[in-house]
Amino acid sequence: MSFAVAIGIDLGGTNLKVAAVDSTGRVLSSAQTATNPARGPEIVLAEMVDLSDRLLTQLNRTRAALIGVGVGAPGPLNQTAGTVVRAANLVGWNDVPIRDFLHKSLHVLVHLENDANAAAYGEFWVGDPKNRTDLVLLTLGTGVGAGIILGGQVLRGHFENAGELGHMIVNPEGPLCACGQRGCLEQYASGTSVTQRAQSELRGGAHSTLRQILHTQGTLNASDVSRCAQQSDPLSMRIWLETCMYLALACINIQHAFNPARIILGGGLSQAGEFLLHSVQNEFKNRFWKLGHDVPAIGLARLGYDAGAIGAAGLAWKNCTAGT
Repeated sequence: MSFAVAIGIDLGGTNLKVAAVDSTGRVLSSAQTATNPARGPEIVLAEMVDLSDRLLTQLNRTRAALIGVGVGAPGPLNQTAGTVVRAANLVGWNDVPIRDFLHKSLHVLVHLENDANAAAYGEFWVGDPKNRTDLVLLTLGTGVGAGIILGGQVLRGHFENAGELGHMIVNPEGPLCACGQRGCLEQYASGTSVTQRAQSELRGGAHSTLRQILHTQGTLNASDVSRCAQQSDPLSMRIWLETCMYLALACINIQHAFNPARIILGGGLSQAGEFLLHSVQNEFKNRFWKLGHDVPAIGLARLGYDAGAIGAAGLAWKNCTAGT
């Protein structure tokens, strides 16, 4: 089996990443290209096949060495049918049969998984291999995604849609979310929401060093807010601390609901590193119950943008080992 590889595919609305991964989680070769989903599903799926073959060629392997393929894709998914039902960032992708297409093209077992679940499995499998304990991963990017690993298994739920923690309501009187609810965690703890709140305050006349950055760059992003907060800009500090407070509330609710050993923060917002981590940890400590001692280790993701492809490959390896 040392010659065998699994292919992990991370399908995003912007980028398509494909990696050849060995049984230990080591990336042997990888490739990335623009997804451009407007080209249509069949063209993008054909590119997945082409990139997979290219990686095998680079490794001097044939398809005989391929034990399986894992795909992390944005949901909602139909796991039973192996389809992307309708992804917001893949316009026009309705009931796309990813699993069957790749199976017929590559002639191997194909595992389709929610992208956040795949990233969570990657962190479980490779992120800290000496500490493979139950975990919940929060991906803080354009939105807030999540993956839940309990007993070494991805939690999917009866309707195959478990883990939508970005749509956990943390403020019922909060802003309207694209999902139709009000006050979702995503409206407070995503990189997008951090930027939007800063821009709204500046339009209202707030004084901040962010105004000069906006004037110079023409736009703002969450890293600007993080950087200015670390430099004690009052507006940035207020937005950042509010973001971390809501993240801490989410972590508390996650702990009560799932009781994982670890809660991991990933995605673009996690690039703030220890500044984000310490703020969330402090808020968690101040607000968590005092009845028990089941305090999770809150940490930062270790695999970065490779987590989805590695985790998808890991699930392919897992299915192969299980003989499914």
